[in-house]
Order: sequence, then structure tokens, then C-alpha cells
Amino acid sequence: MSTPATDMNEAIDMIMAGEVECIGASWISVLDGSPRWPGIEGSIANWRQRLLVESKPIRNELEQRVEEIVSGQGRTVELMPGIWAVGSTHVENHQEHSGIALLVSGELLEHGSLSMLCNAAMLDETLVRNLADSIDFPDGGSIPAMAELVRRLHRGAVERIRSRDAQISVDRRLSDSYEELHLLNSLIDGLVLGGDTEEFLRKACDELAATAGYRWIALLVDSTGSSILGDNVLHGDEVPTRGELRRIADLSGGAVATSIDTRTHGEVGVAAIRGGGRSLGTLVAGGRPGEPIGSVELTLLASAAGHVGVFLRNAMLYADLDSMFLGTLQSMVAAIDAKDPYTRGHSQRVAVLSRDLAASIGLPDAFVRNAHLAGLVHDIGKIGVPESVLCKAGRLDEEEFALIRQHPQTGYRILKDIPQIRDLLPGVLCHHEAWNGSGYPAGLSGEEIPLLARIVAICDSFDAMSSSRTYRKALPREEVFEEIRSCADRLYDPRIVPVFLDMDFTEYDRLLERDAPISAVGAVERIEVDRDGDSPRRAA
Repeated sequence: MSTPATDMNEAIDMIMAGEVECIGASWISVLDGSPRWPGIEGSIANWRQRLLVESKPIRNELEQRVEEIVSGQGRTVELMPGIWAVGSTHVENHQEHSGIALLVSGELLEHGSLSMLCNAAMLDETLVRNLADSIDFPDGGSIPAMAELVRRLHRGAVERIRSRDAQISVDRRLSDSYEELHLLNSLIDGLVLGGDTEEFLRKACDELAATAGYRWIALLVDSTGSSILGDNVLHGDEVPTRGELRRIADLSGGAVATSIDTRTHGEVGVAAIRGGGRSLGTLVAGGRPGEPIGSVELTLLASAAGHVGVFLRNAMLYADLDSMFLGTLQSMVAAIDAKDPYTRGHSQRVAVLSRDLAASIGLPDAFVRNAHLAGLVHDIGKIGVPESVLCKAGRLDEEEFALIRQHPQTGYRILKDIPQIRDLLPGVLCHHEAWNGSGYPAGLSGEEIPLLARIVAICDSFDAMSSSRTYRKALPREEVFEEIRSCADRLYDPRIVPVFLDMDFTEYDRLLERDAPISAVGAVERIEVDRDGDSPRRAA
């Protein structure tokens, strides 16, 4: 006959198995220092769980190191390339519960022992690799954050199961946990897969309201020092005013989760949102019709606040890194601008045009962002071209023109080892390719030219013709349009040209006026072949 302690441990393990499965992990409970391996359904859909649980090499390695992995509050250990063990040990009321989450990272597919593990688990390696292609695996750098999430989930599961209400009936608590799992799985989904911050926060409120029966929920965000967060995210109706919400939050004193009786809005639940050692905000919820807020509802509120805290912290760190990365790119572009005042602002203007053209075509937001960045860095390779060539106020000789023509490959070599901008490389390398195959460096044609490069090419040419250079004056707008139009199906994708010509150029014209040289001294007669192929007037 099972004991209450055994029932509680099994309930904790059941919850953890469901929760870590949402991040592609398998939960291995640990009893008396030994792992208890779960049975996995034989479907190929469960290939990750089967790979982690049924591969003898993983079992042997984990069983030899189980004490090390669960010692203290738990450690994170890479059992082999791409296979991670996250140990978690939680002690409450002198009762200890331990377990290990097994995770797969992208390194397993790149240089791990996938073949050996597939053979050990009796899985078809080709089929597994095909299935893995559709999954965005975390890299090794993401494992510490995922380990923190696993331990937070474990702590929450232990505290919930061993709470006073759970002691009354484990069966009833397990039934209640279904709704909690639904909430937490939904939040973990957004946390792991990422996405829009505002959308995630609203979803968190919606899911919590549906699960815990709150009629309204307010998410107060302490956005000091953060540029990624807007106003409070609210759910439901009859929500207190912002001032009232702040006063209620102040009364909680920063408690993990507590309830407060208010004269106007009845009993209200409050939970602190923390991350990175500081307060990030507060969850405030109420409006449960005729029902008090019990420990289950407060636990749900605290769990949701914990997940929101992890998400906000990660979002803030990402925003900081993204801002620093963009600043670095802009500094590199500024170094090119400094070499020739006549090209000042060219890259920024091409970036704005490329962004607007991608958006006008109807491409996804991620592509629109890449188009903006590709336009910004498309000429980064010119940093390797001598100033005497860039600033020459006359026709280039063959040797000088050859130097100019090298800038796409030079830019590619400069940027190729930066992981964050690998998607931009086609725009850098191929923005001087031509639709009819007459461009450089590879002479690609038609659909062989990446879409990103086709977009940047039109915008690059348009700005080159619209702005004055040392070697010729700017062309009138209508003449530029006519040049672009006449070169459709020869230099440019004929499907993109009409979209470009129909764009609003208000923002571009403002930038062009801002960046115009103080004088046109040095501008010479219009040259039929532009030196770097920026204009349709290049040789076909």
C-alpha cells in the first residue's frame, strides 16, 4: 500500500513530467539516489523523449553522475555534446524531493552523437533528422535560463502538492492541477518560443483569468530603464483605476503572493514579479464572484508572476543586446560615411527604403527588419576601399573600378562570422547582381538572386541617382523613376519595381535633405557608367 508521502512524490513527478515536456525535456524522478526511468510510448512523435530516456549511453552517464547532478539545489551538467541534465532538489517540511530534466540543445545535431543515440534508442536517424529540422532547438547559451525555469517549476510543484489543501486529498489536488498545467504550459510556450512582449503579457492575463476564475487582472509593469514595455496590460472589465491598482500593490509589500480586502473591489490577489534581483512589476487580480481567493488561486497567481518575470527579464536582456548590436552596425556604417561626405547618410536612406519596400510587398515583420538592417550594412565592404578611389571626382580606371567591385565580397567576409546577421548576408553579397545576369560578383540572374538582395538593389540604385556624388549631380525624381522603370526585367525584378514606384517617399526625402552636402563643389558631369554599379546607367 502506498503511503501519503509516496502519493505526493508521484503527484509532483506527474506534474513535472507534463511541464518539462512543453520545453522538449523529459523528467526523471530520483528516489534514494537512483533515477526512476519512465516508460515512453513508442510513437515516432515522441522521438525526443525516447532518445533521452531509452538510449543506454545517456542512462549510463546519468546513473554514474546522478549524485553530482542533484546535489545541493541541483546542478546543470552536459552529459555529452547537446544532451544536458538539469538537477533539482527541493526540501520542504523536512521532506526532500529530487529529479532531473533531460534536455536536447542544437549542438547535438551539429556535432553531437545523434547516430549513436538513435541506434541505442532504436530510432531511424534520417526520420529523426527530418523531424528535427522543424524544431528551433535552444543553443548551449540558453541552457542556464532553461535550468532556472525547470527549478522554478519544480519548486512550485512541490509547494503546491505539499500545501495544506493538497494534504486533504491528493486526488482532488491532481484534478485541480490540470488547470494549472494548462496555464503554465501556455505561458511556457510563449516563454520558450518568444514573440511579441505585449502579446505574451496579454496572453498571460487571459490564461490566468480563465484558469483561476478571476474576472479581471491587471499587470503593472515597472518599466523604469526599459524601452520595450508600454502601459499596463489589463484583462476583463470593472478593473480598478491605475491609481487604485498602484495603491493595492503598495499594500502587498512586495509579497510573493497575498490577498488584500478592499472596500470598493472586494478581495484582491497580489503577486510580485521579479527578475534579475529587482522588481519588474506586480500582478493584481480580483472579481471572483462570491468566492474567496484560496491557496490554489494565489498559487496560480504566483506561478504566473514567476513566468512573467522570467519572460520580462529575458526580453529586457534581449532588447539591450539588440540595441548594442544595432549601435555597433551603425558605428561601422558611420566609418564609411566619414571617408566620403558625399555618401553621408546613404546607407541609412537605403535601409529606410528597403524596410518600406519589404513592408509594401507584404513580407513578414522579421523579413522587414532584416531588409532594414541589410540596407544599413550593404556597403560595409567599402571600408576596405581606399579613400582616393571613393572620393575621386572623375571616371575610374579599370584597376580602380575593380577595387570598387570587390566591396560585396569584402562586406560578406567582414560580417559572415557574426551569428545575429547571417540572414543579412545575401543582401550584402548579392545587391549588385542584375535580373538579366549582367551583375556581379557571381553573375546570378532572375530567381537565383535572393529576394533580400533584389530589394536592396532597387533602393541602392534609387538613392545613388537621387543624391549628388563627387562625380555627378543628383537626377530629378521623375528621371530617376523613369530609369528604374526602364530597367525592370533587365536589372531589377519586374514584379517589385511597380511596388517601389508606388511607395511614399516622405521620410526618405526628409533624410535626403538632412544629409545633402553643404555645397555641390566637386560635382562633375553626369557619367554614363556609375563607378560601383549603383545606378541603372551601369553597363548591361
